Amino acid sequence: MKLNILLFFSCLCCFATAAAIPDDEPDVTAQVAEVLEGVAEAKPATGRFTERGASYLAPPGLPALLKGCARPFALELLSRNVYGEDRLYVYRAKCQPQALRIAIDFNKAARINRLELAPER
Repeated sequence: MKLNILLFFSCLCCFATAAAIPDDEPDVTAQVAEVLEGVAEAKPATGRFTERGASYLAPPGLPALLKGCARPFALELLSRNVYGEDRLYVYRAKCQPQALRIAIDFNKAARINRLELAPER
């Protein structure tokens, strides 16, 4: 199942600009923006991540990837899916020179299992 989710996210990054969908959970979007702000400042709120989720904070250059993004983070919801007890959200962050796609997976305890960023093509 996790492989399928990763494949889904990879495919989303390859398509042309996707249209935003209505954001029925603005509180979740605000949490994501807060998490991204911490990552951009190299001060991630590690308590919001599961052990597996914290491993996504390790790649060098992750804060630099977010440097070109507008503050506060302007996020557009592109998709929301439920896989068992996990919720996967895909957002677009308006950044320069290129927008970013952000996939974030919350577990049933609302902790982050995965956080992936990729340039939008």
